[in-house]
Amino acid sequence: MVAKKRNTLRNKVSSKINSHSILENLQNDIDVQLPEDPKAFLHQPKETKREKQLNKQSAFISRVQEKSMGMDPSFAGISKSSIRRRKRKMRDNLKPRMDDLLVSLEREDDLRDITQNTGEHADDEETRKRNRANVTKVVSRNEPGSVLTRRNEPSIRNKKGAKTLQIKETERFNQVLKNQLFQTNTFGALREVIKMQKR
Repeated sequence: MVAKKRNTLRNKVSSKINSHSILENLQNDIDVQLPEDPKAFLHQPKETKREKQLNKQSAFISRVQEKSMGMDPSFAGISKSSIRRRKRKMRDNLKPRMDDLLVSLEREDDLRDITQNTGEHADDEETRKRNRANVTKVVSRNEPGSVLTRRNEPSIRNKKGAKTLQIKETERFNQVLKNQLFQTNTFGALREVIKMQKR
């Protein structure tokens, strides 16, 4: 094989570049020399598919941002699920807690004890204890705050169990309403029930 001369290749490349630049100059001159098209206003600029897609995306994003700003400005840029979680947490914080109720009931009972006479009869205490045993259902727990799972008790998750639990609770509720201690001292009985449940 015979090797080609390098200078001939360089000459070809340089001639191509020169011819390309000459063509560009000619096209620029032609573009400038053409008169205005009389039907130029009849032709509307056509929007490409990509431009349409970008316009739709930007319109959608702006609508979503307007909706999110309409709800609450503090929730802007946060996903729907996290907003739902935050709202649920706020609702739970607003709900009354059993501990707060127990503290307020203890304060009410302390105030009543101060205002009442300190001398109470022993038989009154015995009747109170008997009535308390009727009102409360004692549940022993191993650890405070743990839930005791009871076997052989109906489950609220199925229809039959929920129905039997409803019947039991209505019977217990009627029993509590008939109790004399509950009728005379409602908050005291409620406080005792909460204390027994916390044990």
